[in-house]
This record gives sequence, C-alpha cells and structure tokens, in this order.
Amino acid sequence: MTATEPELSVKLSLSSSTYSFSNPTPPVLTLSIESHSDQPITLFTWKTPFDPPSGMVQSCFTVTDLVSNEYVPQTTVRMQRAPISRTRGSHDEKYFQTLHPHTPTIVSSAFDGGSSMRPQPRAIVERGWVLDEQGNELKIRRSTKACGVDGLESGHRYKVNIAPGALMGLWWKWGTKEEMLVEPGSLHWNFSELSPEQVPLEVGQIDGIEFSVEE
Repeated sequence: MTATEPELSVKLSLSSSTYSFSNPTPPVLTLSIESHSDQPITLFTWKTPFDPPSGMVQSCFTVTDLVSNEYVPQTTVRMQRAPISRTRGSHDEKYFQTLHPHTPTIVSSAFDGGSSMRPQPRAIVERGWVLDEQGNELKIRRSTKACGVDGLESGHRYKVNIAPGALMGLWWKWGTKEEMLVEPGSLHWNFSELSPEQVPLEVGQIDGIEFSVEE
C-alpha cells in the first residue's frame, strides 16, 4: 500500500445483543474506523455510515432478517439544506472527520435513527401512525419502514451491516480537519471549492453483527 492508496478497516458493534420493545431505549450502534495510511486523511461524513445519525435515515445500513434471509426495508428521509460550509464553528464542522494513521476513530448513534419516538414493533410501524405514551394512535404520519430496531419483529434474529455501495464515492482528502476549515468571513467557505482526491478509498471486509429482538 502506498500513500496514494489509503485503506480503511471498519468494525461494527451494538451495545446489546438483544432488544425488547418493553425497553424505551434502543441499543447504540458503534463504528470503529481505522486508517492504515501513513498520513492523516479527512472525510466528509454527512449522509454516510461514518455519521450514523444521518446515515441511519439514508439507508446506509442494512438489516437482514435471519429467519427469512431477506433485507428489511429501511427508512430514507429526504433532506433539504443550505450549501455545505467548511467554516470553522459552522453546523457542518462536525462532519469533517480526520483519521490519523493506525488510530481507531469511534462514532456512534442510537440504533433507531435518533428519533424521539419510542421504537415500535413492525405491526405498529406498518400502520404509519405515531403512538402516544399510552399507546394511542396520534394523527401524525410516520414512515412505515423500519429504522434500526424500530419496525422489527419480536422473536426474530437479525444482522446489521453497512449497505453495499454506501461508502462508494465517499469524499476524502489528505490532511487534517484543521487544514480543511476556514475562518468565518472567508471568501473560501464553500465546501465545493475543496476538491476531493480522485483515488477512491479502499475499505476492507466489514463483518456484520447479529442481534435478537425479544418479546
């Protein structure tokens, strides 16, 4: 491997190998990302698996039902936003993630898309309504697809992994986050002015993790 061919390894883990819908708190999905290059690289992680809160609602992860051996359809939320900024202190600063050589970087998110709604079983999610604390349906529509443990079935075992193609085209550049950011008021605040590297990142085999949903 040369400095022009950076390679990453990624490991997934869940804070618990089982989940029950009687628990209002979903498990936490964690990714450990390590660069095997000899120089720092910086990624822009918005809407990718490396920013789990946004990646969870962009179908960046797959959940496979090991009973039926089929993918569980995942929620994709349409996001509208202003142009991406690389200004220091802006909302987008957190999406610039520097990977230092051979040093794991940890990112995580609640495994339900970060919604304030309590995870519900598939039979309820498919109805498309939000439930209040007493279990009554509110006239507020929600996605009828799953997102993490939300929308799965009790008594089933599942496997979660990064979706095929979710890391293709990931924006990256040699250097650190500090080198990418500019001060407020700069004429070069626009992210599109920061050309990415042309060599695609190589990502090694990612092993999914299994978990069970209980009654």
